[in-house]
Amino acid sequence: MDGGRRYHLDMSPTVPTPTPDLARPAALAAFLRGIERRAAVLAELQAGDPTIGDAALTRAMAAFREEAVDAPMADWPRRFWCALLAQPALRRATRARPPAFVPACSPAVRAALLLRLAAGLDEAQAAAVLDVAPGSLRRAVLRALPVLPDGAPDAAAWMRLQADVQARIRGLPTERSLRLARMREGALAGRTERFFPRHAFWTGHRIAAAAVAAVTLVALAASFWADAPPGPDVRIVALPPAGQPASTYSRTSGLIAHPDFDLLADPAAERLSRDAAFLAWTIGHVPVAEVVPVPAATVDVPESESSSDAP
Repeated sequence: MDGGRRYHLDMSPTVPTPTPDLARPAALAAFLRGIERRAAVLAELQAGDPTIGDAALTRAMAAFREEAVDAPMADWPRRFWCALLAQPALRRATRARPPAFVPACSPAVRAALLLRLAAGLDEAQAAAVLDVAPGSLRRAVLRALPVLPDGAPDAAAWMRLQADVQARIRGLPTERSLRLARMREGALAGRTERFFPRHAFWTGHRIAAAAVAAVTLVALAASFWADAPPGPDVRIVALPPAGQPASTYSRTSGLIAHPDFDLLADPAAERLSRDAAFLAWTIGHVPVAEVVPVPAATVDVPESESSSDAP
C-alpha cells in the first residue's frame, strides 16, 4: 500500500510458447500420397515418356515441399500443379510423343487438357493453375477435341479420352507405384528444421562449426579495437518502434502509386495481360491448321464425376 494505491500480483499461469505444428509434415505426406498417381500420369502424358515424367515429378515434389511449409493447406493443390507444370521437361515438351489416345496438340493445350482429365480439376481450378481466364482455358481444351460435322465439339470423344486417362491412373504397375512412394519419401526427407525446434539440431559438427565462427568473430573484433584511435564515448539510444508503412497512405494514394496502375485502371487490358503468357505459349507451338474456330453457342465441355475429385 502506497499513498492509497493498490497493487495486484498476477498469479495466473503463463501461456507457454507455441510449439511448431508437428502435424504439418504428416498432412504434407498424406497430400502427396493422395495426388502422386494423378501427377505421375499427367507428367508422363505431358512429356510423352514415363521416365522423363517421373524425373520432373521428383523435382516438383521437392520444390513444392519448400513452398508448402509456409503456405495455407487450401492452396496446396494449386501450388503443387503449378510446380509440376513449371518443370522445363513438361513446359517445353514440343517433341513429346504421348500415347495415341491423347490428341495431337501443343504443350500448352495438352497441359490444359490434362489438368482437367488427369489432375481432375474443374475449369476454374485449372485456369488458376495456368493463371489464365477460364474462357481461355476452355478454348484451349476445345481446340484439342475433335469436332462433329456441324462444328460442335465431340462429347463422346471427350468421355472416351477421360476413360482412357482414368484407366491409366488406376492401372499403374506395382513397380512404378513403389517407385513413386520412394520418390515421395525422398522429397519429404528435406530440411526437417522447418518443422521442429531449431535447438534440437545444435549437436556434433554444428556446435564445432559455431565455435569456430565465434572464435573468428572475436579475433576480428579484437584486431579492430586494437587499431582504433581513442575517441569520445558512444551512446546507444533505442529507436522508437516503426509504424506500418501502409498506414501513411490512403487507399487512393496506394492505388495510384501501384506499379501496375495503368492495368488496374483498364480491367480489359488487365485480363488480356494475365492471359498473354499462356496465349503466347499456345500460339508459339500450334500449327495454323490446329486452330479451328468453334461457334460460341456450341462451346460445351461436359463435366463428369471424376473431373473434380482431386485432392
